[in-house]
Amino acid sequence: MRTNIFLVSIICFTLFIKCKTDDVIEEAEEVCPRNVEIGLEALTANSVTIKWLETQGFASNYEYGEKGFTLGTGTKGNTSDENVVLEGLKPDTEYDFYLQSICTADITGEFISNPYTFTTLTCYELDTDNLGFIGYVENGDFRAFWIPNRNAEEWQVAMLVNGNSNPAEAQTYTLERNIDIFNFPDIEPNVEYTFFVRGKCNDVYGEWVTKNINTGDENLTSPCIAKVKNVYDDGYYINFDVNSLSRHIIEIVEENTEKGSGLTFENEINGGFNLNKRTFHNEYSEYIKADTNYDIFVRVACGSSFSEYTKVLTYRSPIANVVFMTESSVVDDQLQLSWPDYHYGFNYEYCQSYDQVVYEIEYGLQGFLEGEGVSIEITQATRSGGFFSYSLPLSNFESGSTYEFSIRSVVNGNSRGVWNSLNSGACNQTNKDRFVFTAP
Repeated sequence: MRTNIFLVSIICFTLFIKCKTDDVIEEAEEVCPRNVEIGLEALTANSVTIKWLETQGFASNYEYGEKGFTLGTGTKGNTSDENVVLEGLKPDTEYDFYLQSICTADITGEFISNPYTFTTLTCYELDTDNLGFIGYVENGDFRAFWIPNRNAEEWQVAMLVNGNSNPAEAQTYTLERNIDIFNFPDIEPNVEYTFFVRGKCNDVYGEWVTKNINTGDENLTSPCIAKVKNVYDDGYYINFDVNSLSRHIIEIVEENTEKGSGLTFENEINGGFNLNKRTFHNEYSEYIKADTNYDIFVRVACGSSFSEYTKVLTYRSPIANVVFMTESSVVDDQLQLSWPDYHYGFNYEYCQSYDQVVYEIEYGLQGFLEGEGVSIEITQATRSGGFFSYSLPLSNFESGSTYEFSIRSVVNGNSRGVWNSLNSGACNQTNKDRFVFTAP
């Protein structure tokens, strides 16, 4: 009987140890969670930078391949960073990317079962509409040009008499990636030609893109379209380039307003446009409204007329100046109100100073309706120690009564900010609660 009891005890103890061991293993597998927030940081035709947020791991394994590849057969790597650069990719191709957390030397997480998928950019984009010609054969000046959306590694061009569709039979010229115009020799007048152009990506040439031309045409300049590239808008600057062999007009017009009624800027051929929003808002404050959408268009000169409008982007002007009260104090028989002497203009998120700013204060008994209080325009405030201040006689207030105050700025005489009182701690945030004062 004792033997049986002893055997049962051994079995139970063994089972208990096994259960505890299983628990520890199961717990260890859960200690290393997956990386999260996988996303793109940079993308080109042949490379990508992928970033993620590590949870508890100190490193990561990754594996990638063309979309649909079997995990274990792709290109593998390891990194201790929270991003990785993958190079040598094919243009215009979908890829799957898998990521695995490593928490300790012995404990790894699982590969994310649903891969992160991305598509590389097309190496270059070019179509027949973006091929054109300039000049007249009789004066020896005949040029062909092309306007790609992206540059290839290099270009090849050729010209053949129309009807011959094999560019291998023509003189082929190889050009650098940043060249997009070529002066062909030995071109005859009044002849139909076919112009060929193609780009190289990842050491492989794309398909030929072609356009026909009669060298007897009087006006060989085409296409009459505005091609915009490298658009950059960081909230403070707007930059973009216009690929055009003609002068072009940039127009800024309020959204849903008739084109032709906005502000215009004229640029020469193949020019870049740079707009510093702060300077722009200062110089054109009579036109630019706060908190309003504006469209930017481009059109190019086509002889004596202009092309159709090409929209570049829409941007929204920031709100008008924000100002807030910081404190009040009773000095002798005066209530002194104070606010910072820096202003938040249309570019207030940068905390830059603006010009021609005056202030309005409105006050009344607690709970008064906006517009029904006492309004004061302050053109002469006292400036001291980083603050403006303005004093009101205590005789304006009934003893024991509680009053509320709001303040707003007026920029360049016409842009009024919102009524505010207290700062909420950041230059682009406001607290609309009114400043409260109880008269002694």
